[in-house]
Amino acid sequence: MWIIHWHMKKNRNFNIVLAGQVISLFGSSIQRFCLSLYLLELTGSTAVYGNILALSVLPYIFLAPAAGMAADVYSRKKIMIVLDVLAGGLLLIYSVCFFTGIDSAWLAAAVMIILSGISTFYNPAVTACLPQIVEADRLRYANSCISQVSAWSNILGPVLAGVLYGFLDIRHIVLINALSFLFSAGLEGFIHMPHISLRDRAEFRLSVSFSHMGNTWIGLKNQYSVVRNIIISYGMYNICIVPVNGILFPAVINLELNLPSQVFGIIEGMLMCGMLLSSILVAWKSGWFSIRRIYLWNLPMPAVLLIMGITLRTGADPVIKAAVMGVGGLVIMFCLGVGNIVTLTYTQSTVPSHMLGSVSALSTAVATATVPVGQVSFGYIMESGISSYALLILAAVAATAVCWFIRRNFSPRLPAAD
Repeated sequence: MWIIHWHMKKNRNFNIVLAGQVISLFGSSIQRFCLSLYLLELTGSTAVYGNILALSVLPYIFLAPAAGMAADVYSRKKIMIVLDVLAGGLLLIYSVCFFTGIDSAWLAAAVMIILSGISTFYNPAVTACLPQIVEADRLRYANSCISQVSAWSNILGPVLAGVLYGFLDIRHIVLINALSFLFSAGLEGFIHMPHISLRDRAEFRLSVSFSHMGNTWIGLKNQYSVVRNIIISYGMYNICIVPVNGILFPAVINLELNLPSQVFGIIEGMLMCGMLLSSILVAWKSGWFSIRRIYLWNLPMPAVLLIMGITLRTGADPVIKAAVMGVGGLVIMFCLGVGNIVTLTYTQSTVPSHMLGSVSALSTAVATATVPVGQVSFGYIMESGISSYALLILAAVAATAVCWFIRRNFSPRLPAAD
């Protein structure tokens, strides 16, 4: 992250947003991890826990239209401040419930779902505000920096959460997170955001519905086809590639190779390192990454999927197979990370500011909705009896098809200037 900070050190507004992201993302990671452990202890049921996690994803899908319109209608600075205050206030109330002995699994579930709803509104506001406070030639640096914070929060957040959960009880952790959100809101009050002409507020009051999301999609199709194809590619990868890491890896390592859970933990860390390396490299060598040539950075994915499939077919030692899968997963996450940063920067640079929030929310909704589709599909395919190596080879074919889609639908329609 030091590379980004060197380039952005004179941008006070971005540094404040970045500090808010550090607090928010690390706080959310710690909160999610600790609440998950607490829920498992409280209920003793993985089924109840799984249902609660599934419910916490719903706000990302159903509130996306309202979140996008809010980011396009109201001050993005005020949205971030208000949402951080709401999150902090919610956790303060929850901590009071803890200290007074009022608690249940469903109260914890309600808190998780409301926090997911707050995050649904918060993310489009952050995405849409960056082009307002960051120079166009520094936008890719800024997105790389945000990506690094996200990667570090995924790597270190659970570690910090485990330490805190071992030394403090859940009441104090919730209270600390409440104060961190309120501190973030105070920081964001010092952001100076240039005024832009946003949409008529009456439109927001009358049209918060999925029809607005449809109108956004039509607008992209007619005027910003590359951005539309970027969103489609997110969905394709979430269905065809992302479940390899989330569904196939744990099944192979824990059930087929019979390796201890610590091995899967190491591989999980390698996956996050792949995402972190992508953000560092994009920041360091920005000239290597162009939307016109992004398909080239996707090509390693089908290659490593094929290698992993062939390795599982051999009689190699289980540890060697796990190592190959770990390296392959790191490469996949690296490629996905590069694609996310480059395509997000292109979207921010291309889509007008007055509709950027809606486009960001639409992208989040599509990405969120397609993840369970891929997970369920992989689960049923694996239960049907198909071998893991065959599924990896099928995933390699699918990844090749997505690369072809990106090559065909990104580059030819771009303007001459990158």
